Amino acid sequence: MSDPARTPPSSEQNPWTVLSRDLRYETPWLRVFHHEVLRPDGSPGIFGTVEFATVAVGVLPVAANGDTWLVGQWRFGAGRYSWEMVEGGIPLAGPKAVGPLAGAAEELREEAGLRASRWLEIQRMDMSNSVGNEHAHLYLAWDLTEVPVAPDETEQLTIRRLPLRAALDMALSGEILDAMTIAALLRVRLMHLEGTLPPDLAPLVAAGFAG
Repeated sequence: MSDPARTPPSSEQNPWTVLSRDLRYETPWLRVFHHEVLRPDGSPGIFGTVEFATVAVGVLPVAANGDTWLVGQWRFGAGRYSWEMVEGGIPLAGPKAVGPLAGAAEELREEAGLRASRWLEIQRMDMSNSVGNEHAHLYLAWDLTEVPVAPDETEQLTIRRLPLRAALDMALSGEILDAMTIAALLRVRLMHLEGTLPPDLAPLVAAGFAG
């Protein structure tokens, strides 16, 4: 009988063989490809993928009293209204490519009218890795000052300020369905409970989850 401790890990090599790859649709934000493939068992098949020209960023700002800000907007793709953290897509290349953190700061200014002096990246995540390559960076932002908002022409936004506890309750009840927002709220709650937040942020978050 083999020793489990000595069993080598399963292979992480790609078991798929791509026979052809054709671009079927393209916008400035994404490209859709059709692939003819050999599946891991060697049988022929097809696979469609979406490749993004942007990286997703999400910002959960935290006020001195423990409040945060959510953005409400109609999401065309989902076909419903959505409450979310401050979010956006940051170009990966070209003249507007500034990196995830700088892009997140710009989204915070544009959507919530806030500038933050302190930042902490709390999570990285793949958004839908079964069909696409979109990657996300999630941040906490604090030590805030107000600045003019400047939403994009495609955005009709409603800004809501509320305690962190209330935002978390919205996520737990299903009122918030956005994956990045749910992940960020659960992550900051876990960091609060485990005592791993920066010392100057911890009392703000504690106030937001009190009551």
